[in-house]
Amino acid sequence: MIKVDYNNLNLLEKKLLDGTRESIQHNPKISITELSKCFDVSTSKISKFVKKLGFESFKQYKHFIVGEESEPQTSQVSDELQRITKYISNFDEQLAYDFWIKIKDCNKLVIYGLGPSYICADYFAYRLRTFSDVFTLATNDLTVVKNADNSDTKLLVLSTTGLFKPLNDDLNKLKYKEMIFLFEEFRHFPDLQGNTLFYLTNSTGDHSLKPYEKSRTLFFIFLEEIIQKFKASNDNKNNI
Repeated sequence: MIKVDYNNLNLLEKKLLDGTRESIQHNPKISITELSKCFDVSTSKISKFVKKLGFESFKQYKHFIVGEESEPQTSQVSDELQRITKYISNFDEQLAYDFWIKIKDCNKLVIYGLGPSYICADYFAYRLRTFSDVFTLATNDLTVVKNADNSDTKLLVLSTTGLFKPLNDDLNKLKYKEMIFLFEEFRHFPDLQGNTLFYLTNSTGDHSLKPYEKSRTLFFIFLEEIIQKFKASNDNKNNI
């Protein structure tokens, strides 16, 4: 990704832009040393100029001018981008389909999440109301979870770590049609046996971060894919 900014150039740099562009278009193999001699400036001045424009190097600037694809940047991406890239490249379509079937097959759905997970719950509930017939309610209030409990409703719990405020003492008392748990990190919860558990990764996550500090990006990616399945299903019905 590149941001090219022409607005902050001074008069000399604007002249360099016009001149170097013309020279490079005429001779795509021209070197930075040759250009510096043509415009009577140092090579470091041209380097600073192209970086001010938003390019990594003079070579990348030349690729841009002649319309060639730039070589991939070698700068180190963040751990989060690497994590997201790995998740997308190994996305489990079968898991998404199985989850979609669980959500699709209900009349009412209560989505429970705490902290940032509640934001994901609220987003998913909004998208479901837009693209499905499932009556959906998102909440971060345990009292609402208890009061909405009935045999015509499913409960979906979102938690990155599973280390949320425990429902364990109340689980056996609830009479939901089904309780579904969506975790990002992989942990064993003996008290949740008998319910449906989905894990987005097989990793236990970054232990240096507290649960509320952790990213919910994978939730958004996964839940949006569920919405896409609802949209595809709607399109198929409309085409019949």
